[in-house]
Amino acid sequence: MSGPKAFRIVTRAEIISICRRSLARLDAAIEFWTSTCKRNGTIDQSDIDRVIARRDEIRRMLDGNRFTDLQKQLIAEISYLNADAERRAEKAAESEAKRKGDQRRAKSAAQALLAKFETSHIEIPVDLRKELTTPAASVESLNKAVSKGLMLLLQPTDRSEGVTERQRALADRLGAGDRRITLEEWTSQQTGASDDQALLKVDKLLGELTGLGIDPSPFSARIVALEAEPLARQALIADSLLLDLNSAIKTGRERARLERDLAERRAELSEMKTAESAALRAEIEHALTKSGAKDQELVKRADFLIEAEVRSMAAEERRRAVLEGLANLGYEVSEGMMTAWVSGGRVVLRKPANPGYGVELSAGSQADIMQVRAVGIGDPSEARDAGRDRDMETIWCSEFERLQSLVAKAGGSVSIESARPVGQFPLKVIADLSVVAAGDEGAIARYRTRE
Repeated sequence: MSGPKAFRIVTRAEIISICRRSLARLDAAIEFWTSTCKRNGTIDQSDIDRVIARRDEIRRMLDGNRFTDLQKQLIAEISYLNADAERRAEKAAESEAKRKGDQRRAKSAAQALLAKFETSHIEIPVDLRKELTTPAASVESLNKAVSKGLMLLLQPTDRSEGVTERQRALADRLGAGDRRITLEEWTSQQTGASDDQALLKVDKLLGELTGLGIDPSPFSARIVALEAEPLARQALIADSLLLDLNSAIKTGRERARLERDLAERRAELSEMKTAESAALRAEIEHALTKSGAKDQELVKRADFLIEAEVRSMAAEERRRAVLEGLANLGYEVSEGMMTAWVSGGRVVLRKPANPGYGVELSAGSQADIMQVRAVGIGDPSEARDAGRDRDMETIWCSEFERLQSLVAKAGGSVSIESARPVGQFPLKVIADLSVVAAGDEGAIARYRTRE
């Protein structure tokens, strides 16, 4: 198979460009992961340092020409960061829901204790009452106040009478035998403290909303109203609130994914130096600061531009690699030949060591597959030496193998897509326009018509 060939080439420059764009996407993923997790309060500097260390290790693979390993590690790391951000956000939402539940139970316990004081006709110290009734009191301060109140209830009203029946009953509730019930257990047993399933669902969704960076205050009044409802009505009243919260969360997740997509495209475009990529990058930066209805369209436009510029760059590097390889094999490569190849779709290279012969390269301006064939250079109307033509096709076969080795040595690769046997087709003859008489425009026209 040493006749006309179709081949695919991947250059070192193309591979490095792919790796750099992927590294830029990794940086965008790290930035998104960091900002999301910081907002949720789920990472510290040591977590960030570990991610940066992994990023630097992956970058060193580029310097070590470990391109395949680099691509695998990049895909795995970006996937891990996205999944880890979601996992941490869910953990933060659960923690926030637990905090709100604890707060609600602590308030319920404080109210139950106040009611117990009232029914027991025990005077409550002013400072303790204030601690038990402060609206913005923390869980810790409420628990301390409840603990002090329980100790006050345990104190006998008349020390001479010893332990009263009331105190025994309370002691029985707080402990059995040697085991005493904890404050947390007692708090959770208060009426309304563990049966607020609707509120627990609301708390979970509020935590997710906060984790997405969305202000939950528009729901505050409705939540306060829900908390004031009897337990029997809370589930019914909560339905519309839960629907609205779920809708807000869905919108927030879609926006977060869109922002991540935009940030990744911005990072890839930063590796490109054209005016079009700079303009689109500026649009994306504006969109990231102010959401709009056309942001998804920006992602599509970025994908289209990135693909177009990558194909253009890759095609240019492939042509350059082939021309440089053929120059090393002794073929004449002149200035402007690259441009001629792009504009004309094909170019013919001579080899001074083999007068009358050369190679023809053809491909579209951004084609992935190139074609190459040995050609004769001369007058197409003259008789040809078929044996000589076959010998030159055979020589070209060995030269093509050398071209493959040169590209591989430079860090690229050449793979044959299809090839024809030597002699299957008559050798194509290219008119040598350099020896055609200057006034013989008809000969030139006839040649171009055949082409």
